[in-house]
Amino acid sequence: MSNEFDLIKVARISPPSPHAAFTDLHINPFDESGNTVLCCYRNAQNHHSHDGQITVLAIQIDSFKVVSKHHFKLANTDLRDPKLSFDGTRLILTCYAKHKDKNSAITTTMLSFFTTTGMSWSSGNKFGQHGWWLWNIAFSKSKAYGLAYSRAANAVNLYSGHPSRAMHCAKRNVFSLEKSGKGYPNESAILFDDCDRAHVFLRRDADSFSAQYGFSRPPYTKWEWCDLGLYIGGPAAVHYRNTIYFVAGRDVDWQRRTFSTAIWTFNSDTRSLTHCLTLPSGGDTSYPGMVVIDKTLYISYYSSHIDNQSRVYLAKVKVGG
Repeated sequence: MSNEFDLIKVARISPPSPHAAFTDLHINPFDESGNTVLCCYRNAQNHHSHDGQITVLAIQIDSFKVVSKHHFKLANTDLRDPKLSFDGTRLILTCYAKHKDKNSAITTTMLSFFTTTGMSWSSGNKFGQHGWWLWNIAFSKSKAYGLAYSRAANAVNLYSGHPSRAMHCAKRNVFSLEKSGKGYPNESAILFDDCDRAHVFLRRDADSFSAQYGFSRPPYTKWEWCDLGLYIGGPAAVHYRNTIYFVAGRDVDWQRRTFSTAIWTFNSDTRSLTHCLTLPSGGDTSYPGMVVIDKTLYISYYSSHIDNQSRVYLAKVKVGG
């Protein structure tokens, strides 16, 4: 395919706040007109503060107008890195929750909320395993799958189930320092093709820092891995057509020590990654979400390239080829 990406529009969609970041984007399954997308992100004092709240916006794709807002907040709890998924009936919001008690002891859990209308949301449901960060999920045959990471274990495990009930470890050490000789695997994007094959893009923050591509067929007990040769922070991925995927995340110029949010194309046959576009971004930036509608890519991300304040942006990109 052509690598022509034309940036049509980019706009800030988060209102002023100390730190708006960590986004995801999803088609609005409850909008029959197909004219809105849903964007979630975290609001807090800074990148690491313990006061994180989550906002979900419904946004018109033609005007970028915000038409509804929902907020999620828990006392003494930092809600981090929200993600959106759809099981065919319910839209599900998942996040990582860090609770600080009166003695300043920290406990962590995964948390989910769901809606069947987009207008009101359920109360929170705890799922997953303490100490394992289940970064993102995707559904295949009504079951959710996702990779969870533990820095202490230097590994990612595959979890399955449903975030509104429970998710359990289905396969340990899907990728690990022990098995691969490559350290600190962590954040990931997982998605399934029409044949239920799993595709994973995995961030690493040790040794060469190179991201990995993982592939597996049902029942997802055997995995093939390919080194992508470059760093991708906060990876997101979406299928475009045939064997072509769009991948986005933090790109790093190691010599200049500069950061940006970039988009690549990935061919799952040749397992080749090609840079296509760098979005207006810099400083504290990344954690995108992507939606493809026809030949238009919508991408949410955050960046601090303007006035050194982290803001959430929505971009519209026309795709050639």
